[in-house]
Amino acid sequence: MSDSEKEATGGTHQGSTNGWADLEEEADDQEGIHSFTPSRNASAVSLGPELVVPRTTAVFDIEEDIPAGFSNDGTNRATSRTRRLEYFRSGADADCQVHVLSNCPQSEEPAVSVCYKKFGCHRIFLATASDKLEQDVYQNKHWNGVLQINGVSPESVEIFLEFIYTFEVTSPLVQLKLVGDIFILSCAYNMPELLRSFAEKLGQQEWPPDGIFPAFDLAFRHNIIDVERVCIEKIVEEGASLIQEPSLMKLPVYALNYVIQHWLVADAVPPNELIKVLKQYQEINGITFANTQKFPHFTKIIKYFPNVLLDAEGFINQN
Repeated sequence: MSDSEKEATGGTHQGSTNGWADLEEEADDQEGIHSFTPSRNASAVSLGPELVVPRTTAVFDIEEDIPAGFSNDGTNRATSRTRRLEYFRSGADADCQVHVLSNCPQSEEPAVSVCYKKFGCHRIFLATASDKLEQDVYQNKHWNGVLQINGVSPESVEIFLEFIYTFEVTSPLVQLKLVGDIFILSCAYNMPELLRSFAEKLGQQEWPPDGIFPAFDLAFRHNIIDVERVCIEKIVEEGASLIQEPSLMKLPVYALNYVIQHWLVADAVPPNELIKVLKQYQEINGITFANTQKFPHFTKIIKYFPNVLLDAEGFINQN
């Protein structure tokens, strides 16, 4: 196209000040390309075969900002969850901190007696997790940017914070002994879904035998349905070995009743073995006629076994 033709073409565009002008067709003699200006009044436009359609950008053409550690090959594409988790673990752009008491490393300085594990966090993530956290980090005018959590382990706080960022419990730190700490955090910050997700993750793991009945006792006392359900599944599944576990003798009598019922219904432990368990439990806990607080409930368990008789003091006398 010559300079005069370019100027003429440019003049045509400059002369139109309304983007919704009537449909105009211009032809380039050399290229044969038709360009169309949309018309507000045009009811239909016929696009000829020579129309060049602008290239559209597909979703997969857009470059993603993938956090460190994630590839962009389509097989391990970063998700919203992994992005948020990366934000938490890296502490990028953190505008507040969460402190929890921690064991101090070995130090020769006697003055070092109190240590904290510190987590860099973001106020908006914390505040939107629960109404209690919103009060602590947004509505508290005297808040200094540090949320201090006491009475629980650093591992449980890390699980707690990762759940706030990702709405899931996937941390490798999950273990049975932390169920009490997670229960405290769930109640303190009004987040029952944390305990539910923790219980689901816990159910996928192997449990140490000495921790099963303490966890069940906690769940039974406080009516933690999700943890209780997982505990009962483990108790029934491993009943034959758990009857020898010393922590069974420390259960409250009403919790023992619940365990015995499940073992009987599932036929997980032979009745004769259960009678031995009851006899041992009775002797260790001193449950006789004189124990008016526990004995009435204990007799409810004995009634499951018609062949069991009691002596003059109320001890089991198996025939």
